[in-house]
Amino acid sequence: MINKNFLQEANILDMSREIFNSVVGEDLKVETRFQLLSNKIQDADNINFILADGLGFLNLQSTDSFLNEYVKNSINTTFPSSTNVALATIAMLKSPIDHGIFGYYMYDKIKFGLINALNWNAENKNLLVSKYFNSQSSIWSIFKENNIHTSNFQPKNLINTPLSKFLYEEKSTVPYIDQDDLLITLSDALFLENKFNFIYYPNIDVSAHVFGVNSDEWNKELKKFEDLIKKITELSNKKSYTVISADHGLSNIPKKNRFHLSHKETIDIFGDQRSVYINGTKNNIAEAFANIPGQLIDRSELNHLLPEPKNDFIESLYPDYCFLVNDKNIIYPHHLKTELAGYHGGLSEEEIKIPIIEISNF
Repeated sequence: MINKNFLQEANILDMSREIFNSVVGEDLKVETRFQLLSNKIQDADNINFILADGLGFLNLQSTDSFLNEYVKNSINTTFPSSTNVALATIAMLKSPIDHGIFGYYMYDKIKFGLINALNWNAENKNLLVSKYFNSQSSIWSIFKENNIHTSNFQPKNLINTPLSKFLYEEKSTVPYIDQDDLLITLSDALFLENKFNFIYYPNIDVSAHVFGVNSDEWNKELKKFEDLIKKITELSNKKSYTVISADHGLSNIPKKNRFHLSHKETIDIFGDQRSVYINGTKNNIAEAFANIPGQLIDRSELNHLLPEPKNDFIESLYPDYCFLVNDKNIIYPHHLKTELAGYHGGLSEEEIKIPIIEISNF
């Protein structure tokens, strides 16, 4: 059952706008709907925003992590609950329908066809440098233009990918190899003087995908992350405020609930494996998904999660239908066959709810 109030509830865009407003001057502030963060952020000399990929609110609540003591709230992530959608929302301070990245896989009806919108391979990355995407200004461009000292810390292997180039200002991006390298870099006086640091941390998500949430491997990665947070919050002698959140949570999928999708070439399958976008006729789609547990919705229902396109460019990427796979189930379309333990992209509470964790030294 679709939550028809989904778009009205507090979400990752609301939190990102509030953080942005705390970094910039009065003239640059954007409109916000909620107050989600402590007033301490307004008094901080240094603001850290750490995005722990895959650390969903319910995933975290299922542990005895000390981070639970600092959870202020839980909010929604984007629809779909996918990394590239959430990262674009944070960087552009726009909803997915406005910035134009609204799925793990997208489908361009005009030129490029099926697109991996996380990796953007050589065959379709030109869409990302189109006029529509190029006309957008990220928070990093705004910081640079207004001489606000900020840095964006990314794993070294993610630097210079097409998605990174779209989301981040090159001169603001600082690569790191591992946790130790990140701490050494953050300890540099140059970065301690920054007004704002954004840190993207992927390891919890990786372990959840491969081994599952609450596995031994996942718990080890969470402990490593806890140690990292303790050290980061002790680095600065100035008033330092750290907010930690996630792009989504993950759900373990039993092997008996995995479905390999066979379909005719008359329909196009894209989106995510739990929120599946489809182009084609309803009859052909219904036939392909006949044995998959879930709900097929049309555009009028999808609008409660992903509003109608406002221009022809977004219309060319927008799906005809969406199939919402039931909780604890997953599909494998032709282009996605790797079997993992944990998944996201859907609307379950595990996937969609993310924490707001606040830690300060004052």
